[in-house]
Amino acid sequence: MKNQSPMNRPKKTPVRSPKWDAFHFRLPDSRDQLRLIELFKRSGARTKTEYIRARILDEHFRVVTVDKSREDFVRRLTEFTAALNKIGVLYNQAVRAINAYHSPKTAVVMLRKLEGYAADILRLQERVVALTESFRTIDR
Repeated sequence: MKNQSPMNRPKKTPVRSPKWDAFHFRLPDSRDQLRLIELFKRSGARTKTEYIRARILDEHFRVVTVDKSREDFVRRLTEFTAALNKIGVLYNQAVRAINAYHSPKTAVVMLRKLEGYAADILRLQERVVALTESFRTIDR
């Protein structure tokens, strides 16, 4: 058999995936469109495709509801968490500085800062506990 150059080889038909894996549908009624969008948002699905696939195949999905009364609590708790993180980072930096390379005078100054940071952390934690307790009494 002769060596055939790539140009003279017989053409192979490419393997194609079947078209049945793509489905399209329309919702001409605007109320149905709005309802579908609202259900999608409440479902917690990442994409519309994921939501529709779960609904069609009767898979379980979750419904996420937003409680307006808890938004203020969550916002304030998030602020406290961010403040605690910031103070914790400063505390860690001060401890590393003391351990690394400072003179005794600088160490005394840094220890005072550490005491202040520790007091700030305690105050913030007390405020978080008070906020949580007040939310629990309101929620009941």
